[in-house]
Amino acid sequence: MGENSSIRSIGIIGTPGCGKTTLCAQLELPVISLRDFALQHGCLGPIESDGAAPIDVEKLAKLWQQPSQLSLVDSHLAHHMPVDAIVVLRCHPDELKSRLELRNYSAEKVQANVEVEMLGGPWGELLDDIRPVFEGIDGVQEWIKAGCPQHTTPELAIDWLSQP
Repeated sequence: MGENSSIRSIGIIGTPGCGKTTLCAQLELPVISLRDFALQHGCLGPIESDGAAPIDVEKLAKLWQQPSQLSLVDSHLAHHMPVDAIVVLRCHPDELKSRLELRNYSAEKVQANVEVEMLGGPWGELLDDIRPVFEGIDGVQEWIKAGCPQHTTPELAIDWLSQP
C-alpha cells in the first residue's frame, strides 16, 4: 500500500454533518461505526435531550482492537481511538448549517456545531497528534493508496474565519 503499509485503521472525523458517512461509503473500504462499536461494548450512554448519546471514549479506547484489514472508523470522536491515521473533513459553515437544519437539529445544536466548525472543527484536539492527518475529500483516496503519509498540519488547515 505505499509509504506506511502498517496502517490498518483510519479515523474519519469532523463536525457532525460534514460528510463522514458519505465519504466512508465512497471509499469502498470496511467501515467501523464508532457509535455501533460503543453500543456493542456498553460504552454508549443514554440518549440526551438533544438526541445525542455520549460515548465513553476512554473505556472504548481500552477495548479497541485494530482491524485485521484496512478499515475506516466513522465518528467525530474517532481520533480518540488508537487509529493509525486521520482524515479531517470540513464543511463551509453555511452549508453545515443547512445540512444540520435538514436533520432537524435544534437551533442551539446547529449554532454550536457551526461555531465549532468555524473555529477549526476537531483541529484543536489534534495539535499534538503525531499520526498522519489528511484534511479534505479531494485526493483522500490517493493519500490512502500512498500509505497515509503526513499531509496536513494545523497551520495548513482550512480557516473559515479568514475567508471572504
